[in-house]
Amino acid sequence: MLTLFLATALAFVAGALVALFWQRHRFGAELRRMLAQLRREHPTIGPLQRPLLDARSLDAFRFLLDDALRFLERELEQASARQSQLAALFDHLSDGVVLVDPDGQVVSLNRAARELLPGGRSEALGRPYAEVLRDYELNELVARALAGAAPTTGRFVELGRPRRSIQAQVSVLQGADRPLVTLVLRDITELRRTETIRRDFVANVSHDLRTPLAALQALVETLLDGALADPAVAEDFLRRIAVEVEHMTRLVNQLLELTKAESGQLQLARVPTDLAELARATLRRFEPRAASKGIALTVQVAPELPPVACDPERIGQVLANLLDNALKFTPAGGQITVEIAAASGEAIVRVRDTGPGIPADELDRVFERFFKGDRARSGGGSGLGLAIVKHLVQLHGGRVWAESPPGGGAIVGFALPLERR
Repeated sequence: MLTLFLATALAFVAGALVALFWQRHRFGAELRRMLAQLRREHPTIGPLQRPLLDARSLDAFRFLLDDALRFLERELEQASARQSQLAALFDHLSDGVVLVDPDGQVVSLNRAARELLPGGRSEALGRPYAEVLRDYELNELVARALAGAAPTTGRFVELGRPRRSIQAQVSVLQGADRPLVTLVLRDITELRRTETIRRDFVANVSHDLRTPLAALQALVETLLDGALADPAVAEDFLRRIAVEVEHMTRLVNQLLELTKAESGQLQLARVPTDLAELARATLRRFEPRAASKGIALTVQVAPELPPVACDPERIGQVLANLLDNALKFTPAGGQITVEIAAASGEAIVRVRDTGPGIPADELDRVFERFFKGDRARSGGGSGLGLAIVKHLVQLHGGRVWAESPPGGGAIVGFALPLERR
């Protein structure tokens, strides 16, 4: 009986050992297969820190898991770094970008979009796109994209206060679990402003040249038709021709001066200059013209004004253009005052008139080339005088501005840096 019991126990132990050996053998083979596959799919995994000497040992599984966890940790760190880089790049794009999910909720928008959109300056994520965009045309673009319409490009809208010209482009971003509508907003305000200036430049040059050319043609045709036979008439017509030629020559010279100033090709001969004396000398040139309209010209100079290192010929040209501009707008019996002072390391010159003033929406444009504002008040100038003033002053490292005080009249001024010892 005892012998039978021992035989049965030995058989049971032997079977258990065989089963355990077989399970460990299969477990080791499975580990080898898993490790080989992992290394094929991820070549960056290096060798185990301890060689897999005995696949039957459970320690091999622990080492494999340790290596896999370290690999996953590295991958997560790299993915997190890439995600941070992409997020920073997305937020620093110059174009505004808004992402809208299929439910019409805003899931992301960058800094440029937040600045352009009225509804983007508050908490915009998770809100309906209509509450963030707050523009009928943009809402229509996104609604059509959500409905499956073809991508739209080149739509122009006006947003914000002050108004900004925006080019809108909408498309559908595929490849995610759920497609996202992408709205791209490009601020083209400056581009359209430059285009407007270019068109105005061509139109104004054409107008200012066409008028004297037409007058010249009429005068020459009249002379050829027989007016030469009358010496008095011929002399009068020749004087008129000389006036028109002088006007065109002045316009062409001003254009050349402006082009040189803008490109930095003008050479400045800087010398210590007494601005007060320069202003008085310039005023004397305009006294006959001012007297014919009964306009008083005065100079007010602050005491102990230091000399200014500048090109006196160019700054004299600046003063002449400012005085010429003031005389055009000052009515008969008015007054023009040149004020000169020093403050904060600058010599400040203001030309103040008693004319109708400058509208608030034109203060930033008066220094544009050919800008004349209200043509009924602009006289017969070319519209280049203040543009030349701006660039000549900037060549000296200074600044220009225009004001329209509440009491009436206008002030156009410039500041030049004082020479430092």
